[in-house]
Amino acid sequence: MASMRVHVRLGEPLWRQVNTREVELELPSGAVVGDMLEALGRRYPELQSYLVEAEVPPTVFLADAMADLTTPLYDGARPTLIWAAAGG
Repeated sequence: MASMRVHVRLGEPLWRQVNTREVELELPSGAVVGDMLEALGRRYPELQSYLVEAEVPPTVFLADAMADLTTPLYDGARPTLIWAAAGG
């Protein structure tokens, strides 16, 4: 199966949970934002409560636009995750 790589940038407080601000994921071609969040939760169980179980899921930006769970990803994509409860 063909795959693609995405470089996920993690905002506060997400990056502190895994001690890195950027994570590279290999996902199947045709993956969407929801697939990316599930993959992140599998790789980093400490993020599960923020990514999947939270009442308010993280906001995802892709190419400077807000994305939803069904937004398609592409090879080389650089989505950014910001958790709304982090404040600003």
